[in-house]
Amino acid sequence: MKQRLKLYTYLLAIVLIVLAAMFSGYEGADQAIDRPEGYMIAHFIDVDQGDATLLEGPDFTVLIDAGRHDRDDVVPYLKSVGVERLDLVIGTHPHADHIGQMDRVLEAFPVEEVWMSGDTHSTRTFERVLDAILESDARYYEPRAGEVFEIGSLRIEVVHPETLTGDLDEGSISIRAVYGEVALLFTGDAGQASEQEMIARGHQLQADIFQLGHHGSSTSNGEEFLQAVKPKVAIYSAGQDNSYGHPHREVVQLISSLNIPLYGTAEHGTIWVITDGAEFSVDYERK
Repeated sequence: MKQRLKLYTYLLAIVLIVLAAMFSGYEGADQAIDRPEGYMIAHFIDVDQGDATLLEGPDFTVLIDAGRHDRDDVVPYLKSVGVERLDLVIGTHPHADHIGQMDRVLEAFPVEEVWMSGDTHSTRTFERVLDAILESDARYYEPRAGEVFEIGSLRIEVVHPETLTGDLDEGSISIRAVYGEVALLFTGDAGQASEQEMIARGHQLQADIFQLGHHGSSTSNGEEFLQAVKPKVAIYSAGQDNSYGHPHREVVQLISSLNIPLYGTAEHGTIWVITDGAEFSVDYERK
């Protein structure tokens, strides 16, 4: 009971600090979060119709995707919560709603390593990101299914792709991030064909937190895959009233039928998951 109360009290303090930064427009909001030893915060950042998630622990800082190319909100958010450097930046695939601001991230922070899928794109956004990687001091790597990495106390298990087919969505880097006994699964825009490949390869897919694939699209998030993941919480990142209709109604209905609590940036704004590696709690910005 004391541990649970400590978790909730700390989460409330985080929310108040981050909200203060948000309402100040990020400018001058340079107060870092005073994280008690042993905690990790997963920030599912509200970047409209795009993806950007920060995993921030006692000895690691990992950014998964970097928002849209036509916005400027990722670097200000990272600065507002006290990020000074990044151990790893992952661009799950080359679409501009996932790697849109990665060049600015690389220019703003020292980055130890960058992961990309290996698929290429002809857009200016992709070219700017490649240039930024080359100009940075970051190492570059293209991870493949079955590889496992330790970044401080964070374990990263790569579950996709095994090989590339040229389909940018299906080639999305998909990872299971494990902190203590708590696991989070990220699959980028990988579709149901890729989900079936992950199952067939026998990867451990169970995760307490699952970020819905492809912003909650029905092209991803198949029932068999959700049964394999068995999430306690599902989170999607999408823009309010977006033209794609994300998250799709059939996915929302499926999640509901499986009694999985669903949170989304379109409704809740930025969402925070905080964990000590044993228990976790969820809070959000409240639009």
